Amino acid sequence: MTSTEASLPSQPLTDAEIERLEALLASPIFEKQAMGLDEMQGFLAAVLSGPAPVTANQWLPAVLGNPKYDSPAQEAEVLSFVMRFQHEIAADLAGGESLGLLLQRAEGADENDYDYETWCQSYLDGVEFSAEPWDEVGDADEVNELLFPIALLAGEIDKQALKQIKPRDMAQLLTECREDLPLISIDIYEYFLKLRGEPVPAPGDRKPKKLH
Repeated sequence: MTSTEASLPSQPLTDAEIERLEALLASPIFEKQAMGLDEMQGFLAAVLSGPAPVTANQWLPAVLGNPKYDSPAQEAEVLSFVMRFQHEIAADLAGGESLGLLLQRAEGADENDYDYETWCQSYLDGVEFSAEPWDEVGDADEVNELLFPIALLAGEIDKQALKQIKPRDMAQLLTECREDLPLISIDIYEYFLKLRGEPVPAPGDRKPKKLH
């Protein structure tokens, strides 16, 4: 654990703090380099789940880019928010029940029409960020099976390979993948936890948490 990770509080962000962080990430100080919170959550969920630990000093530039802060106080505010957000994701994963997804709605979309594609693409970016290839550390077939729902929602499955699935069956498959995504994230985390020889939480009442 770095000094940055150890010195910052770990209380989950409030709704007001989430709005504040979103506004900061969209401000000119980041020059459009920073991830949105949905991208950040997907990316960090993968980073936290992978076969090898990744320090904050390694992943912070990936999620924030190279910001030009207006003041040390502003930098401290952003880092505190981001580290608390990371800790919340880590706590959800370690809890062994469900990851509370933070997804965006497309403008003008239905109330329940969330953007899973962006979240899942960012998760796959987090997989690629790992210094140790996931499919080399774990069993390649098992890893690919675990990642299939995320790759499908990210639009990364070869369209030719999906042509054999009937449209109605595909619609049902996509619905199931969306509904199961919080639990799929836990399954992947626990898969590598076992490979690292660390204890896996006892299964509880595993239900998807409400979206922010």
